[in-house]
Amino acid sequence: MAGGLTEGLSSSAKAQFVVLRQRYAAGLASRWTEISTAQDSQALLAALHRLAGSAASFGFERLGQCARDAEARVAQDNPAALARALEEVLAEIGRIVEGA
Repeated sequence: MAGGLTEGLSSSAKAQFVVLRQRYAAGLASRWTEISTAQDSQALLAALHRLAGSAASFGFERLGQCARDAEARVAQDNPAALARALEEVLAEIGRIVEGA
């Protein structure tokens, strides 16, 4: 699950974290909507940055890395590379949602 994120927590706190993690996973579709409908590069950067930061907090390190990679591609003038990076974000969201 979330590896060391729950280490040292009481069983009650672990259970609360599991619930929060499930809620986070359930909200990933709306986060994707925010990313995919961003009106400009600044909005896209902001949405990816928020996703990258929050994903790791809930133990979704791979999603955080995918979001950081996509965030880096926004600054490049390479639409194809950005599209591939966003596909990775979407694929990772899909894996998380299916596994939740």
